[in-house]
Amino acid sequence: MAEIVILGSGSPLADPHRAGSALAVVAGDEWILIDCGRAATQRAIDAGLDLTAVSAVALTHHHSDHLSDLPTFATTRWTAGATTPLTVVAPDGPAAHYARHCLDAYVDQAFYGQASPASGPRPTIAVQAFPPTDEPAMVYAGTAWRLSSARVAHHPIEPAVGYLVEHGGRRVAVSGDTAVCDGIRSLAAGAEAVVHQALLADRVSPSLLDWNASAREVGRLAAETAPGVLVLTHLIPAPTSPADERAYLDEIRAGGFQGTALIAHDLQRIPLAER
Repeated sequence: MAEIVILGSGSPLADPHRAGSALAVVAGDEWILIDCGRAATQRAIDAGLDLTAVSAVALTHHHSDHLSDLPTFATTRWTAGATTPLTVVAPDGPAAHYARHCLDAYVDQAFYGQASPASGPRPTIAVQAFPPTDEPAMVYAGTAWRLSSARVAHHPIEPAVGYLVEHGGRRVAVSGDTAVCDGIRSLAAGAEAVVHQALLADRVSPSLLDWNASAREVGRLAAETAPGVLVLTHLIPAPTSPADERAYLDEIRAGGFQGTALIAHDLQRIPLAER
């Protein structure tokens, strides 16, 4: 069985019900983690995911709510028994720099006696940095996984990328944070599932929509690319009632998408089938 597990559907704003940006794409006994924001590690544990079975963590950009939990994830994976470095895939620039150095502040005594001797004296991270490209390019290949990336429009935060996760004929496009742009259109084309950030246009400052996507624009994107399921995440403002969720869905429909659309919730599981 393959599925998406939403580990964090929130934003930088504190919310007890929504962790920072993070989602898992799970197939069999392995999984890929896209972004690792606030509380992602605890949500992964709550979801019953084996931290030692993560194939790679892929970072979209260096906003804090997308990567602040990375040292906790690396450390908790290590204490769970991982004996290899945590693989982190990231675009060249600040996100890759953070991944390389996020454990540097810890002296060895911070980890003394916390893990099996087989795990080594401290957790480690192996960064696979790549140059962002406008057209999708493969940036990671595991035994059964393939990750492609393309640059997205989140200026002035640069670089920012989205990803296409592929496993066994299943394709999941993940936007990160971006206005709707050619990069995410290319990644979403032919994907079974598209997971995209969304803001309610009439409830946020217009300036935010210069570098983030409204739900209406995401609806237009989905109408063009026709995914089997569209998932809205990184929701601003965070919905707190059924009426709030309907407002997001109404914007999606106004954008032209009439297919299956979901409002992300932490720990939500979305099954994937081959198209």
